[in-house]
Amino acid sequence: MLDLALRKRFDASHFELDIAFAVDGELTILFGPSGSGKSLTLQAIAGILQPDAGYIDLDGRAVFDSRKRLNVAPQQRRVGYVPQHYALFPHLTVEDNIGFGLTGLPRRERHQRVAELVDLFDLQALVRRRPRQLSGGQQQRVALARTLAIRPRILLLDEPFAALDVSLRSALREELKQVQARSGVNMLMVTHDLADVYALGQRVIVYDAGRIIQQGSRDEIFFQPANHRVAAFVQTGNILPAVVDRAEPTTLWLNWQGHQLAAHPRLDLAPGTPVYLCIRPSQILIVRPDRLTTRPRENLLNVEMIGNELHAEMHTLYLRLPNSDAAHDLQLALPSYVYHRLELANAKCITVELHRRDIHLMGR
Repeated sequence: MLDLALRKRFDASHFELDIAFAVDGELTILFGPSGSGKSLTLQAIAGILQPDAGYIDLDGRAVFDSRKRLNVAPQQRRVGYVPQHYALFPHLTVEDNIGFGLTGLPRRERHQRVAELVDLFDLQALVRRRPRQLSGGQQQRVALARTLAIRPRILLLDEPFAALDVSLRSALREELKQVQARSGVNMLMVTHDLADVYALGQRVIVYDAGRIIQQGSRDEIFFQPANHRVAAFVQTGNILPAVVDRAEPTTLWLNWQGHQLAAHPRLDLAPGTPVYLCIRPSQILIVRPDRLTTRPRENLLNVEMIGNELHAEMHTLYLRLPNSDAAHDLQLALPSYVYHRLELANAKCITVELHRRDIHLMGR
């Protein structure tokens, strides 16, 4: 378990890191824009950066406590730290890189531990090679194996996929999940890639300008953002200013662009309260004309298709309400096979449904 609260001010840049969180047994993602303090947090946990105030506890043991003037040396913390560029020793083989931190063990135990990690990361054919003879993905696997060799209390990963191409990132995400499941080690990973967050984040902590602005499960962060900043960071797509019209026991009625929309009354909001109505582009449904009466419908909107972007196997459609002067009012995302099945290439206007279960409201 990791429990920390720390503060560090950098006078030269007028930046202050002031955070607190606890994680236990999860693959946790530190997510947010560059320069928000994520990597600094890893450095503080590893002992490379000394905070001005606060504490850091690992498995119930303090490794930093400003009040007690305690600051355990990095090599005594049993923290595994993988920086962005892996920092492998260029003159050592894969085998020697993995075993570098095990010099205090008897030779037999050392060889046994290295062999375990070679098997875990499928590095058998590479043990005699040096880093320059390895691909980026192979170097990353060696760096992870070397870090796990010391049986760390926690594994810290700083943008581990930043230098890899897209196809390799996907494969290594799966590998990292399997390593975490097999080894049981706690992992704390820094990224600003949403694909990493969605694929790996059992718990997500969102940073902004040295502060934590939301933390929770992946689904909470993506589908229930706490504020406009988080919603923008996770690319909610549709962050729509609306006003509460009236509240009923089972329905909160909203006025958006002159349309009445029904939402779940999750918040106690009085009529006239300004809110943001959030719905992800993938949650907006297209309703075919012959399906309008197949079940009860709600929040139906007739919209004009004014733009279409193709991203790999997904289409993003830009939609505008009648008589609107906005560049677009809604974004809708759907797989390419659905786009072609619905014959949308020649469509000008469509009907969409915003289901109340998918609408998330934030204060404004």
